[in-house]
Amino acid sequence: MCQEERVRGPWNTPLLDTELHTPTSQRRRCFGWLPLRYVVALLGMLGCMMDYLVRIGLSVAIVAMVNNTQPINNTHVSMEGACPAASNASHDDDNQTGDEDFEWSLEEQGIILGTFFWGYFFTKTIGGRISEIIGGRETMAISLGVSGLLSMLCPYAAHIHPMALASIRFIIGLVQGPAFPALYSVLASWAPPDELATTVTIAYSGLSMGSLVALGASEWVVHQLGWQWVFWGGGILAVIWTPLWLYFVRNSPIHHPLISTEEEELLAVNFSIKPRRHVPWGRLLRCWRFYPSILTEFSSSWVGNQTITEAPFFLKMQIGMRMTEVSWVLAIGHTCAWVWSFCFGRISDLLIQHCILSKLNTRRSMHVIATVLVVVGLLCIVWGGCQKWVVSAMLVVVMIGSSCTICTFTLSPLDLAPNYAGTMSGLLGIGNISGFLAPIATAEIITKTSSWTGSLLLGGGLYLLTGIIYIATVTTEVQDWNYYEDMDSSIDDEEPRRQPLLQ
Repeated sequence: MCQEERVRGPWNTPLLDTELHTPTSQRRRCFGWLPLRYVVALLGMLGCMMDYLVRIGLSVAIVAMVNNTQPINNTHVSMEGACPAASNASHDDDNQTGDEDFEWSLEEQGIILGTFFWGYFFTKTIGGRISEIIGGRETMAISLGVSGLLSMLCPYAAHIHPMALASIRFIIGLVQGPAFPALYSVLASWAPPDELATTVTIAYSGLSMGSLVALGASEWVVHQLGWQWVFWGGGILAVIWTPLWLYFVRNSPIHHPLISTEEEELLAVNFSIKPRRHVPWGRLLRCWRFYPSILTEFSSSWVGNQTITEAPFFLKMQIGMRMTEVSWVLAIGHTCAWVWSFCFGRISDLLIQHCILSKLNTRRSMHVIATVLVVVGLLCIVWGGCQKWVVSAMLVVVMIGSSCTICTFTLSPLDLAPNYAGTMSGLLGIGNISGFLAPIATAEIITKTSSWTGSLLLGGGLYLLTGIIYIATVTTEVQDWNYYEDMDSSIDDEEPRRQPLLQ
């Protein structure tokens, strides 16, 4: 049979009636027209957006905070290989000065922008286990609520000392690290097996939405209200989101007072998914099938750095586009990535539901699409040269291809071991180390070649190599150590009966 049986617990045994129909004094529906699981996914999407608003807003605000508006990276890079239009592209921006005229050096600006990621990398790696210990719902609420409050302190810290602002940003990174792994832990219980890709892509599409709003709205806020409101606005929205998340979301559908009987029965297959006290670290680390996903995360983050962090500088200083044109290209790219992430997720689930492809071949096929779009897009950017609209269109294609990976390797924690989805999603974040390495490598390549060609080809090569490895080795089978505690407890139950035989 193509479809899995829905009502199954650990070891593929049917759930008992007491597990399937939990007693509730009153059955209420959160929204008559919208299942509660989609409310959870939509709130997760808004949470991801709040995360990115707090995270990325500084990149726009810092331009208005200081007089020195030169780019942080590649400041001393000679761009003889730049397009002819690039020499005139920044004339409209040359006379802009910051509203507060902070006298921060380029090194200080680089430290302020970079400290977030040092804190973020550390806690994201261990954040999955943290969320399984104290609860994914609670972890995400604390993460975004506290980071929102800290964001509102950033303008005051900036007036004290640049290192005070850098310290606040480092703490925000530490606090935000567990947020995304915690969301994995929640979605593991709320996503039906045949709607897994759809649910996850709805939630994590908030990343593209957050990038779009942060890069677009933040610029408007700076000009209309002042740079302080980039921090205050994002912080206030994160604080407002927190009680809504706590009210509508529970770690498991079985504990939710607003769920309908029909939806509870649909999600009964997930009732056995729950955080475990002990992690079988030995078996997990020996699960070589998971390592290609970490490598793919590495290349995905590398390309993401080129399409988000470095893209404005590339389009302006290499291609010669004006900042208004750059803003439009990035806005269109993030919008298309957001919309297509829904499409890719839904297509994945439909292929599985209608038995067109198995889950394994669906993951492979979607990643083939992602790899082709990203690699071909990067090659066409190199081929496009100084044709700015060709380059812009191909950059949008790369961003669309990147959004497809939300329903490929990012689902590995939920495919391989849903009981440890939080822990594994945190370990998946090891691949984010490319967020530190990519800017360094890009600056080094441009310094030596005075061109972006080598950097773009390197990104495409890494993506192609890791994509081939992932496609060749991916599996969607739940690993036996996913039931580690059940195995352990069954051995303990048999131990008294075995003891007399050993004496």
